[in-house]
Amino acid sequence: MEIKDEHKKILLDMGLKEEDFKLFDGKYVSYEYDEEMGVRLYDPNYETSYPEYIDVDGWSSWSSEQVVFEKNIIPPARAEANRRAGESQKPTQEELADAMKKKFGK
Repeated sequence: MEIKDEHKKILLDMGLKEEDFKLFDGKYVSYEYDEEMGVRLYDPNYETSYPEYIDVDGWSSWSSEQVVFEKNIIPPARAEANRRAGESQKPTQEELADAMKKKFGK
């Protein structure tokens, strides 16, 4: 699928990477352009590196909407989850075995 240079810039600004353009086949990964709305990505299987939500119909939001919800919320949430997991005390093998014996007998 041919992607116009001016559309490539908008797609890159939306979070795609240069190597994603190889995935645009017009069937499973494509985009559409509107003069007022900008571009929106069709990628129902999340094959590209697009970092935002893709709706159930396979389409992203329009570039003019500047949706950055996931980009703003997921990295900090992931960092906090990793921090908490690192602080969490893990049971020893003996404690785990004892808990399993209490729950299931034998």
